[in-house]
Amino acid sequence: MTITTAEPRAMDSLPRPPFHSIVGFVAYWASPELARTEVTKRGERVLVDLPLLPKMLITSSPQDCKAIFTERDGALKLGEALRKMAPHEMLFGSEMIDWWNGANHALLRKKVTPAFMGKALRGYEEAIVDAAERRVAEWPVNTPVTFTHLMQDLARDVIMSVVFGVTESERRTRLEQAFKDLDRVLASPSMLGRYAFAMARGGKWPSFPELDDINNRIDAITIEEIEYRRANPSDEERKDCLETFLRIQEADEDNLMDDRMIAIFQRMLLIAGYETTAVTLSWVAERVVRHPEVLAKLEQSVDDNDDDYIDAVITEAMRVRPALPVTLRYAERDFVMNDILVPAGTVIVVYINAIHKRADLYPDPEKFDPERFVGVRPDPHRWLPFGGGAHRCLGASFAMFESRVLLKTILQRRTFRPETSRGERQDQHKNILLLPHNGAKVTLLDRAR
Repeated sequence: MTITTAEPRAMDSLPRPPFHSIVGFVAYWASPELARTEVTKRGERVLVDLPLLPKMLITSSPQDCKAIFTERDGALKLGEALRKMAPHEMLFGSEMIDWWNGANHALLRKKVTPAFMGKALRGYEEAIVDAAERRVAEWPVNTPVTFTHLMQDLARDVIMSVVFGVTESERRTRLEQAFKDLDRVLASPSMLGRYAFAMARGGKWPSFPELDDINNRIDAITIEEIEYRRANPSDEERKDCLETFLRIQEADEDNLMDDRMIAIFQRMLLIAGYETTAVTLSWVAERVVRHPEVLAKLEQSVDDNDDDYIDAVITEAMRVRPALPVTLRYAERDFVMNDILVPAGTVIVVYINAIHKRADLYPDPEKFDPERFVGVRPDPHRWLPFGGGAHRCLGASFAMFESRVLLKTILQRRTFRPETSRGERQDQHKNILLLPHNGAKVTLLDRAR
């Protein structure tokens, strides 16, 4: 708990949105930027009541973020928040939710972290570059394209090569089809209907046999690949996440990393990883075409192999256009958050999209200005594309590394034609990501080197 010197205030004293909560919930999906401005004009904390759902405390306070992300007594649960407010249990199964909630979270997280750091990342670079070069060679030039679609295909290739590392063509074909089926199902009316039904039942999600079948197919491919590698050891070191997980498994004296858990982790990296990277680089493209001075400096940085400015462009794009608008915690018991008593049963919504637009944290916050982050390490309580604290996205370092390598590879071969049209607004996609309204419409040109 956060220790305060004054008696905490009751949560019910907080302001509520200026419209009925159901209307606000619809507005959140239909117009994320309008919803953000309407909510935050009431203050940095807002209380939302929706019928049948837990009370939601929405906060855009960096002080609250610090209190939430440094909580260590088990009062706040990410897994339980996702179970009640998001389809994660359907996507990843109860084992992953229980892991997020449980005592083994920190231990298992420590074991798998090497798959996303240092030497492992450098080992993935060649496969990322190869995937990018193959796709970029196919991209049309001198004609408008939907960059989000191009990036989804490319990010899917990266996941198959770098995370799954499938070694047999028929297995790769089945995995690619499973990915496509998963995309279709997650964006389907059936998924949206189940979301609405779950909200009406207080976060109890109905079964979804078609999604279960896809998940089982993806897991089966991972298990097949594991069995193949055990039966056919290679003299050459394989450089993918699966191989790293298998090495971790061999050294796992606690027996936490069995084949089933590896398969779940692989599926989590697929669902949580590939489309967020596609969305991030779509926003990079959408922003730089409207800022020619940034594009010119970015191209020069690629030519000079200067990663600092490339990283700053990606970091600023993730600030001004985060792929995920919120992160959640469920108060399993009463929690004192600075000067507010949060009762047990409350869902705390950390409003990432609003924190990133605070003028006191980021002067002229709507401006796309990568110079903010040149040589600057982002504050973990103010820059939150990957959440924060003990549950900060496990693949954050991998995502930043992948984005940098992909952007460099793309800009070595293509560039973007500067655009004078109005910037694309944020749209709430059916899978809760914030996408460019027109899919990041850009025109690619051959890069003159």
